[in-house]
Amino acid sequence: MRTLATQVKLRRLIRAFGEARSRLASEPLDRRVVASVVDRLNELAADVWTAWRHEAGAVDPVLAAYVAGSLRTAELATAGLGQAGADLDLLREDFEAAALPLEVFLRGLDMESIMEPVLQRSA
Repeated sequence: MRTLATQVKLRRLIRAFGEARSRLASEPLDRRVVASVVDRLNELAADVWTAWRHEAGAVDPVLAAYVAGSLRTAELATAGLGQAGADLDLLREDFEAAALPLEVFLRGLDMESIMEPVLQRSA
């Protein structure tokens, strides 16, 4: 299974979340600015979902459930940034606990698809 597009879009979301969280923590922002930051993160999360759906095909339901759960957690953390008085450190921890292992998992799926033909030839 190839997941390169999903990985690229997930990395973009991870980077944007970190930048947004730092920006929100360092300077008081107008609610409209906060809303636009959260909207942008939501767009990036939607891009990850779209890429995953395109690349996943007939993936094992357990694997699909893991990806879906991780992406939902990342989306909830993203939405939380827009809440007044949000604990930005807790949201960062939640986001990273979901997104970073997901990135490694997706790399593993790619490696599996690369190594499968090699392993079949050597068997």
